[in-house]
Amino acid sequence: MNDDLMLEYLLQMGAMAPEEEKLLRQQAQVDALRARSMDGPTGQMVGKHYVPPSFTQYGAQIGNAFMAGRGQKKLDKEYDEFNANQIRGIEDLRNRRAQRVAMATGTTPASMVPVNTNYGVKRPWNEEEQYYMP
Repeated sequence: MNDDLMLEYLLQMGAMAPEEEKLLRQQAQVDALRARSMDGPTGQMVGKHYVPPSFTQYGAQIGNAFMAGRGQKKLDKEYDEFNANQIRGIEDLRNRRAQRVAMATGTTPASMVPVNTNYGVKRPWNEEEQYYMP
């Protein structure tokens, strides 16, 4: 790979680091809420008397579980957007590299030919020529 393209790739992935750190922080918050929702209500000893748990402790447990679920759904959407941005960046770099190769050799590389690619869909493998068929 060309040194300029490698530098561009590293800069682009480095530009995504703050967004990734934000997502990791949010995931830690969701995990903490989920862990708190697993703690059952507890009574306490006051002097020589036992005070049973309050009904609000049960509500807090349910509230923590609910907020953890909502946070996880939101976080999943943000992770999907983050991954899509990474894929777009890598595809863009791949296309620019293919264009540079095409300019140097005077040919049209396969990556510049429009292909309907469905990411996440497993394509059949061609054993004879060792590539994934479109």
